[in-house]
Amino acid sequence: MDADIKTVARSIIQGNEARKKRIKAGRASTFDIMAAAVVDGALCASCQNIDSIQARRGMQDRIYKSIVFNMPYEYITGILCGRRQFYEYRTEFITRVAQAMDMLPGGKGMEDTR
Repeated sequence: MDADIKTVARSIIQGNEARKKRIKAGRASTFDIMAAAVVDGALCASCQNIDSIQARRGMQDRIYKSIVFNMPYEYITGILCGRRQFYEYRTEFITRVAQAMDMLPGGKGMEDTR
């Protein structure tokens, strides 16, 4: 994925907490609603190779927070995988957001993401 696309996708994820507040307050734009749905959908679709639902949700939460709060692997507690696997999950999540926002060449399919 190109660096500029990755930067925009990460920015969409990082703005999600403010977006959720606007939605809750009834001041959300159409983009806010769409972007929040995309981020939630991409997050739920990530880490599918983790069998335990509880462990998967925990990993998804840590991945999301690592992007929103710009925290590296080394500062996050309770991760049940290695550094490389963690960043693969993170990249998968960012890629899913970029795909759902139709920012990647070749449409929304996963086959053109690497």
